[in-house]
Amino acid sequence: MQFVTERKGRGTVINVTSLIDVMFLLLIFFMVSSTFKLQPAIELNLPRSESAEAAATSPTVVYLTREGELYLNDERVDRDQLRQGLRERLARTDEDRVVLRADEGAEHGAVVSLIDLIKGTGYRRVSLAAKPGGS
Repeated sequence: MQFVTERKGRGTVINVTSLIDVMFLLLIFFMVSSTFKLQPAIELNLPRSESAEAAATSPTVVYLTREGELYLNDERVDRDQLRQGLRERLARTDEDRVVLRADEGAEHGAVVSLIDLIKGTGYRRVSLAAKPGGS
C-alpha cells in the first residue's frame, strides 16, 4: 500500500527575484542617502568666525598645523619648498590668491611669518580660513 506518491523532477523552488530587487533598492537608498565629503588628511582645528564665507573657487591652499608643520595643497613641505612651490604655481596659473588654513593653536608669530612668506612670493591676496559661526 502506497499513500504518498513520489514526485519526479525538481524539488521545491524558491523564487529569489523579489529578494534581489529589495537588495538593490536598499543598496541604492544607502548610496543616495550617504554623504561623501572630501576631508583633507591634515588634522586642523580652525577658529570660528562670524564673517566666514565659503570660497567660490579652489585656489592654492597652505596649511599650518599646531606643531608648526607646513603643507602646500596636502603635500608636506618646509619653508624653502613652500616658497619655491608658491612661485611655481603663481607662474603657472597667474592666480594670485592663497587660502591659509592655520590651526587655532598655531602661534600667532608663525601665522604672521607665513603671511609674509606668501606675500614675498608674489601673491597679493591671502585669505585666512575659519569655521562659520562665532565662539
